[in-house]
Amino acid sequence: MTTWGNYKNRYLGDANPRRLKHVHDLTNQKPSCSLVNTEWAGNEVSFPTKEAAFTAGYAPCLFCMPYEKNAS
Repeated sequence: MTTWGNYKNRYLGDANPRRLKHVHDLTNQKPSCSLVNTEWAGNEVSFPTKEAAFTAGYAPCLFCMPYEKNAS
């Protein structure tokens, strides 16, 4: 699994235009999160805050951010 230590920012999104734009919380990552695929394909984009990710059009991941509004 991804460790936050590999990134400067806590939140990581999937920039693949063919997938839904989800952002993940690296401090609460779950096995169900699709971050391994995102990293393998080189489609990761990091955000300093979850608000920055939401402003960029990303939705919170249902598994690692389940209590956020619009988690999917």
